[in-house]
Amino acid sequence: MDYWRDGVALTWNTAGLIGANDAAVCPTLAGTTYNRNFECVYLTTGKRLRHFYFDQSGQKWTDGGVFGPTDADGVPGFIQGNYGAPGNFEVVVHTADGKLNHWWRLNGPPWTWNDGGRFGSNIALSGASLIQSHYGSQGNLELVAVLNSGQMQHWWRDDDSGNIWKPGLIFGSGIVSPPCMIEGQYGASDENHIGNFELCVAAGGQVQHWWRDNQGDMQWRTSATFGSNVQAVIALIEGSYGFDLEVVALRTDGQLQHFWRDGAGWHTGPVIGAA
Repeated sequence: MDYWRDGVALTWNTAGLIGANDAAVCPTLAGTTYNRNFECVYLTTGKRLRHFYFDQSGQKWTDGGVFGPTDADGVPGFIQGNYGAPGNFEVVVHTADGKLNHWWRLNGPPWTWNDGGRFGSNIALSGASLIQSHYGSQGNLELVAVLNSGQMQHWWRDDDSGNIWKPGLIFGSGIVSPPCMIEGQYGASDENHIGNFELCVAAGGQVQHWWRDNQGDMQWRTSATFGSNVQAVIALIEGSYGFDLEVVALRTDGQLQHFWRDGAGWHTGPVIGAA
């Protein structure tokens, strides 16, 4: 289901169904430089990945086809990076062998998806946590995945030294749902400098907000726990409303719930609708 929020009335509305009747999990959505098209990637019931895009010119969703590993088993991280012109699509997803698999699409003829290799071990869950940060000369790819131990682990790709994926810190406990992560503007002096990483994940029926101090000791810390009857966090952004953090969570009753954070802390927003 495609939901959208009116930026003036702040009401949530439905725009119809997306997909090919084979979606296994919620899609990961991004806005791209292709005429400001919306693009999404989701895990199929056949353990593949499928790409859909909303053509702004035709005002309709179009099937971009199936790609990726034959044993995909997680929520894909999906972004448009700055490699190539226009930037290539980048996807990382958990696979059934307990690893993470990186795929990328050449955003020019012949528009092919390519296997960027597998990395990691003992991975239980992937999520919408793939970003391209301000680290490195071009911007390293970064993500957080959940381990079989219930802890989370940060991974980053050293794009200045051979594009090698490297393990980062392990943090948290008792995590049984996919994380969502962004690089925010907190800590950044301007839009071209490194901001803190912000991460939200469900644990114990609530949302945990974690952040990493990218101007200090680079440690992950929790800042708040909020909500109730939360099954998973499916989206995290930093909006243009005072640079507030905005979260959409899936509740245990199958409804989607909006939360947001301003200078006064986290607030419970409206129920959006059914997932």
